Amino acid sequence: MPNDKPNIILVMCDDLGYGDTGFNGNEIIRTPCLDAMRTEGARFTRFFAGGPVCSPTRGTCLTGRHYSRYGITHANVGRLPTEEITLARVCKERGYRTGHFGKWHLGTLTTAIRDSNRGGPDHAEEFSPPWLHGFDVCFSAEARVPTWDPMVTPDQKRPDGRFVYGEPGTFFGAHYWNERGEIIRDNLDGDDSRVIMDRAVPFIRECGGHKTPFLAVIWFHTPHTPVVAGPAYRAMYSEFSEDEQHYYGCVTAMDEQVGRLNRDLRDLGIEND
Repeated sequence: MPNDKPNIILVMCDDLGYGDTGFNGNEIIRTPCLDAMRTEGARFTRFFAGGPVCSPTRGTCLTGRHYSRYGITHANVGRLPTEEITLARVCKERGYRTGHFGKWHLGTLTTAIRDSNRGGPDHAEEFSPPWLHGFDVCFSAEARVPTWDPMVTPDQKRPDGRFVYGEPGTFFGAHYWNERGEIIRDNLDGDDSRVIMDRAVPFIRECGGHKTPFLAVIWFHTPHTPVVAGPAYRAMYSEFSEDEQHYYGCVTAMDEQVGRLNRDLRDLGIEND
């Protein structure tokens, strides 16, 4: 008899172009893990986002409702009302363990300090973290972070020579938060997709080991700006411009983490559940 409580994993990239994967025809960017998923599963070619930009799409993904109904029409505007029925809340009522990992962008995560785009006392009315929407475990950032060394301002300049994000090497201004509303300060160096997956994989392993059905929402920042790739990933695309190296490299780094996730599901014996 089929399991009436299958495990659910939802993975989303941020601003990834439709044609920026191998299985969709890109001949430059290396995405072997995503390409393998394409051959092993189904590819939906008319699967449209719920909105034209980031936040409305995320809210629609969790609620199944048009963004005009819950009041988030643009990025960095409004918050997801706690009255909304989310997928996490429904799963939790059915005995699932629920986790959110990565970018949230549906409200602020703190009212105590300035954080990311809007967090802090000046935007207290927009406080709406994932732990108020049915998520048991969180490793969540309000909005964007660099795709490499996510807590550090990258060295990127405008054509006029000015820094895009501020003084390179300083704190970028955004934190990762857990479900208790605490700042997470460890293991935040290197590829941001790996940093996120380092939290998602133990959650999945714990649930799998205890035979607990789970919902894992893994929302990568890649390849949203600031687009930064580590040296090894840039070297894969050394014949291209610096900007292209960063973009292509961070997508390949993200692809590796999807492959890591699939390997762990197989190791746990739950890849078919």
